[in-house]
Amino acid sequence: MFNIKSLFYRPLKSAVTLAVIVALTLALLMATSVQAQGVARDSVTARALLDGYVNEALNANLAIAQQSAALRRATQSVREAHGRFLPSVALNARYSEFSGVLNIGDFINPAYAALNQLIGQERFPTNIAATLPFRQETKLELSMPLFNDALFGARAAARAQRDLVGSGRHAAMRQLAADVQQAWLGYATTVRAVETLEATLPVLDENVRVSERLIQNGQATPDVLLRARAERSELLQQLEETRRQRESARRSFNLLRNAPDDAAVTLVSDSTLTAFALLDRETLLSRALQRREELAQTGSLIDIARAQERVATSAFLPNLSLGASYGVQGDAYRFNRNNDVGLASLVLGWNLFNGTQDAARREQARASRTEAEFRRREAERAVRRDVLNAWDAVQAARSNLVTADDRYASAQRAFSLVQRRYAEGLATQIEFLSARSAFTGAALNQVITRFSFATRVVDLERAAALRSLPN
Repeated sequence: MFNIKSLFYRPLKSAVTLAVIVALTLALLMATSVQAQGVARDSVTARALLDGYVNEALNANLAIAQQSAALRRATQSVREAHGRFLPSVALNARYSEFSGVLNIGDFINPAYAALNQLIGQERFPTNIAATLPFRQETKLELSMPLFNDALFGARAAARAQRDLVGSGRHAAMRQLAADVQQAWLGYATTVRAVETLEATLPVLDENVRVSERLIQNGQATPDVLLRARAERSELLQQLEETRRQRESARRSFNLLRNAPDDAAVTLVSDSTLTAFALLDRETLLSRALQRREELAQTGSLIDIARAQERVATSAFLPNLSLGASYGVQGDAYRFNRNNDVGLASLVLGWNLFNGTQDAARREQARASRTEAEFRRREAERAVRRDVLNAWDAVQAARSNLVTADDRYASAQRAFSLVQRRYAEGLATQIEFLSARSAFTGAALNQVITRFSFATRVVDLERAAALRSLPN
């Protein structure tokens, strides 16, 4: 069997040995890289993996948790507004000790004493003690609105505010879903780039060692070694920066799903990134105009303005309410019919003039509604532009896939031809290194183009509201 390692321990006689070593090393590295990229990754598609990460982030992301709490608060505000239509019952009790207050007995007792003296009998009591107010008063009080149009407006405003908060929460969830997918794609891109550069590094290491042997054997000049070292140093610098970007991308991705910075991230085969069935443009536009949260938010703003207008208009109408109370009062607690007190009232209120303040508030609400309607029209145009731009970006990225594959195939073929000429002594080391650099650049470009296409697809998914979100 042919032993590559033995070549480095025997004297190298010609540049043919260099070409053979590089060719064999590159072939082994390419095979190893392809195998590493396909290990246990084809069983899961990119779409299934990303859906799992999106669901994890939606359940764990702290910003979404805040939005959910805000929605619960808005829901309870609607419940509070509805409760204003129901009767309210309260128990009120008071017991007081007085000093220096008026005692009705001081006026009645002398009169009763004079009457008893006139008739010669003790018929009238002369020990009456009664103060005002009474020492104790305990009663149940009921109040209920019978007609108050402002309550209807307040309830409608609370519902519209709840819908506005809910739409904002769904908008944040949709943006988070896109951010999670794009963050994963960014991390996967750097991982693939690191793999590609690491696969290239041994080739340049061999080139440096072979150049040293050639110089030792008097078959090359020092500039050959200097070029080899410069090429390797450039790759090392690029590799170190790419590794830094990889770790930064992983931390950013784990932050979105509320996971530890160094948590493992699963990858899939790159071939599954391009499996995407694209809908026609008109269908995407129609879906976006129906489901985009920005449009729902402007609709809620219109509803809030209408509710405010109704509240302002209700100031011109009368209010009617029912009030009733039942309890006992006196100087002591006595539960009998002589101490029972009941009261029922119909209360009418009508603001006949308020210095045109109510009319001004109504006009303000109408202006707010008009403003919200214009904002909705503007949002519709923005959504259409967003979808069309995302559609065009996907189309361009899909075309770039073919171009990137052609570039990779051409660079691979060109490198194969150059290394053959180099083995025959018909190409210089500069040509060899240039072909190697072009081949590595084409490989990196193919990786970036594939992930860029997937990123454009994610952006189109967000723009057209293709993803179904949980409630």
